[in-house]
Amino acid sequence: MLRKTKVLCSLATLCVSANAAAAEEAEVAKRPQTVQDVIVRSGVLTPKGQVALDASLSFTQNSSNKVSVVGYTVLPALLVGRIEVSDSDRTTITASLSMRYGLSDDTEIEVRWPYVYRSDQISTRPIEDGAESETINKSLSGGGMGDIEFAIRHQLNFDTTPYWIASLTAKSAYGKSPYEIDVNPDDNTYTDVPTGSGFWSVEPAISMLYPTDPAVLFASFSYIYNFEDSLVVNGSRVDIDLGDTISLGAGIGFALNPDLSLSMGLGHKTILDSKINGAKPDDSKLLHLDTLNFGINYAFSPETSLSINAQAGLTEDSPDFQLTIRVPVNI
Repeated sequence: MLRKTKVLCSLATLCVSANAAAAEEAEVAKRPQTVQDVIVRSGVLTPKGQVALDASLSFTQNSSNKVSVVGYTVLPALLVGRIEVSDSDRTTITASLSMRYGLSDDTEIEVRWPYVYRSDQISTRPIEDGAESETINKSLSGGGMGDIEFAIRHQLNFDTTPYWIASLTAKSAYGKSPYEIDVNPDDNTYTDVPTGSGFWSVEPAISMLYPTDPAVLFASFSYIYNFEDSLVVNGSRVDIDLGDTISLGAGIGFALNPDLSLSMGLGHKTILDSKINGAKPDDSKLLHLDTLNFGINYAFSPETSLSINAQAGLTEDSPDFQLTIRVPVNI
């Protein structure tokens, strides 16, 4: 009789523990994703039937310095001609709203609407002419809707680690294309600022998450394929094949407590050569973009969190600096 009583007590304890674990799992499922959530629960996508809104604001600063020499060399140290130094600065602010919906516990869909504001300024200083100050040749600013994106993601496994997530993103050509804007023949600059790429593209990707308490290791690989299009450039119709992009990324996230986490990582993009009418232009080149990323995420309620990410460019072609603020909200 005593043994039977002990068995019943043990079963009751197991039931209570199971109910408590299920309640904790359900509570975690309601909250926005943090590093701690990946450690606690195996599902990392939007749960089935739930809707998540994601508002973000991104600030990007790009600059380029060039030295142009027009002339010829008489001696190794003597140049006859003109030397001109130019400085280009571009500031881009992107405000976007994303909506995610969980089709099931392992699959979610997303749509993203971006609004892009751009400000470009080009300054030149002809050194040979003895100019005392910079001469601003062109200053452009404007904004509009960017390229709308659609995505679907699927978590491939739950019971074993690392977790693998496959995704497919389609980007439209909704924004203002650079090829729709007139070019000033005097200085070969745009008369307005573009807000989109002008091309449809698809991006298959695979991501890995490996939780190892109190950290999460992550890595990703993607390939952006741009669809070739026939456009009118300078009064002539040409076939343009924008260079595809190969992306790699890896990093680590730390859970300082159940609500606060930090992350850092490296990103690399290789942009392949573009083609016009099936041939590579003389000025076409392979671009390498390397970045260093730092992020912080704080969940200040069961439904809402704040994420701040800073990105610094490591190569000449990379953006100098990018700051992104995101506020995901689970409904």
